[in-house]
Amino acid sequence: MIIDAHTHVFLEDTDRYPLADPDSGYRPTTDGSAAKLRSEMDAAGVDRAFTITAGFYGWDNSSTLDEHRGNESWLAAGVLVDPTSPDGPDTLSALVDKGVSGIRIQRHLFYHRSLDDPISTPLWTRAADLNLTIDVNATHEEYGSVENRLKEFPNTRFILDHCGYVSGSLAPDKNTIAPVVDLARYPNVYAKLTFLPLASDEGFPFRDVHWMVRDLVDAFGPQRCLFGTNFPQAQYSPNESYSQLVECFGEAIDLSEEERGWILGGTAEGLWKWED
Repeated sequence: MIIDAHTHVFLEDTDRYPLADPDSGYRPTTDGSAAKLRSEMDAAGVDRAFTITAGFYGWDNSSTLDEHRGNESWLAAGVLVDPTSPDGPDTLSALVDKGVSGIRIQRHLFYHRSLDDPISTPLWTRAADLNLTIDVNATHEEYGSVENRLKEFPNTRFILDHCGYVSGSLAPDKNTIAPVVDLARYPNVYAKLTFLPLASDEGFPFRDVHWMVRDLVDAFGPQRCLFGTNFPQAQYSPNESYSQLVECFGEAIDLSEEERGWILGGTAEGLWKWED
């Protein structure tokens, strides 16, 4: 079972799915449909995927819900919910009733308070009560706040999105995984190994940053590491193809067969829900 643990499914139709900030340069620029993702997955031998609402929609998850509908057997969905809204927890519960099985919480884009600000605690609490896996999209500088949440909710599963490499402008000046490894001591934390295209100076197969993967797998164990492609590539990593990113963990990076099995799908299989 191969599971792509990080995709963003969306459509280019901004009339049907309006942007949260119409003046922002961050907008859909390519086909990110579930049909396109399924085509890429089939060609690369990927069985299932997890998708997260793209940030350019703000807190509107309509595109994700529409693309998820009818594809529940192979596509699991994670959403964005306003951490400052008093209605946020109930909004999240309603989304779970519609089939959502994950949430992503981040400070950037449309929420600029600290991740451990008390105003967002009700949302974190509801996610924990619903037994959702929480993707945390945070930079290394924010990992202190993330650690506070790990301590606060020790029985909740947390994923470190991109291991702190969330974008070109927010990535560290020098490649480091020290802040990520430091959080490996918390057994409820998982490392999403989706940073290679950003961190590498060489391009596919990113051999100059394989050491980072090795050290993270050694720190977390393969049962708490997972791969993702960050689909669609034309939007987020135009220099690589979908199949190349799958090949990285399927062949290029030096991993044991057991490690490969966990990272390529075994870990993700226990984090979200697909309908049989």
